[in-house]
Amino acid sequence: MPIFVKVIGIGALVAALFGGVTLVLTRASMSGILYQLLEERALSTAHSLSTHLQGPMSTGDWFSVKQKLYASRKTFPDVRYIIVRDRAGRVVASTFLQGVPPDLQEAYSSAVKAEPRAQVLASREGRILDVAWPILDGRAGTVQLGVLDRMVTRALSGLTHAVLLGLTLCMVVGGGLAVVLTHILTRPIHALGQAAQRVREGDFGARAEVFSADEIGHLASVFNQMSESLEKYGHEVQAKERARVALLDRIVQAQEEERKRISHELHDQFGQSLTAIILALQTSCPQSKTCQQPCRTIETKIRELVDEVHRMSWGLRPSILDDYGLDSALKRYVEEVATHSGLEIDYQYSCPPGLPRLPGRVEVTLFRVAQEALTNVVRHAQATRASVVVLRQHSHVTLLIEDNGKGFDPVAAQGGSHEPLGLIGMRERTALLGGTCTVESAPGSGTTIRVGIPAG
Repeated sequence: MPIFVKVIGIGALVAALFGGVTLVLTRASMSGILYQLLEERALSTAHSLSTHLQGPMSTGDWFSVKQKLYASRKTFPDVRYIIVRDRAGRVVASTFLQGVPPDLQEAYSSAVKAEPRAQVLASREGRILDVAWPILDGRAGTVQLGVLDRMVTRALSGLTHAVLLGLTLCMVVGGGLAVVLTHILTRPIHALGQAAQRVREGDFGARAEVFSADEIGHLASVFNQMSESLEKYGHEVQAKERARVALLDRIVQAQEEERKRISHELHDQFGQSLTAIILALQTSCPQSKTCQQPCRTIETKIRELVDEVHRMSWGLRPSILDDYGLDSALKRYVEEVATHSGLEIDYQYSCPPGLPRLPGRVEVTLFRVAQEALTNVVRHAQATRASVVVLRQHSHVTLLIEDNGKGFDPVAAQGGSHEPLGLIGMRERTALLGGTCTVESAPGSGTTIRVGIPAG
């Protein structure tokens, strides 16, 4: 039997129940609408009264003010009271015969505002909507009036009495029908929901039980087909991801080896050749004064070129990283960056005594992340201070790079077409070693890069 027929058969009996619930919800929404209308009406009345009081308040004609108050009270029966205050907050007229009650004095703010306001007060007669409207934008004072909610109460009371009988009947009938409807519908839906939850958690082998051949049973069958397709697709994605990670790992390793080779060639071959040229220049340059000055100039240029070659070699792959480890390499690199950029950089390396040296891949990754981060600080951050901190633990190592620069919005940058390649490279490098790389920044608040990598 199709589920449509089931719903139609049972729905005919429970229509009264749904109608009652709809009426209850309608009453609740009507209450809000009526109170909103009451507030609009009260504000409109206060606005109209403030307009009529502009002239008398400006001239100090308190007799005319009182006359307008009593006339307005007679025109609008739901108005419980009207109070007029001058710009200093003093009561100059009211509809109270024995003065304004203390609770209304406390409810009124002594500072006259240029904007109207409304608040709800409790009284023995019911709730009162207390509104205040400035006269001449507060320059002449404020008119305050209280409106009883009798209109709202009467309307809601009539609606409540009309639906109580029908609602009671619907509750009795609907209780029995709810049991039947729950038995027919919720069991297969609950089983389907559990299977969907397992799929959402990554278990693509989950299957939904097919209880019947109706629409829900057909939905369960389609869900099972979807799960099979997702399981197959998940295996393909995992295989592609493993291949991508393996390829990326080989690329990074090959890149580091190539950097190491080029660094050695620059330092050993090109650097030595330039040094040999300097020696040849020193030995072959004539001793005459006319030749000494050009020779010294050429020698100075070659020595600058030697220093530049050494810096390039260091940037590609510092030999101190392979020979002495991460601490020495980072310390020297931070000193060079601070010297050439004028940036104040604090460096700290914390390591418990007795721990062995980090694996080479971990050291290279942390050094490259710090190198990229400091390069971004120098080029883009417009910072005056930065810090590099390495926290070594037994099974984990953490790298922190902070600056006081202009910062940026990492949420807007991440995943977009304009995401900096440096951030992508840092995340990819740390992910290859099973680590994490988080960037915390905000415009004008500096940037913090936190990298955590297993030390094993």
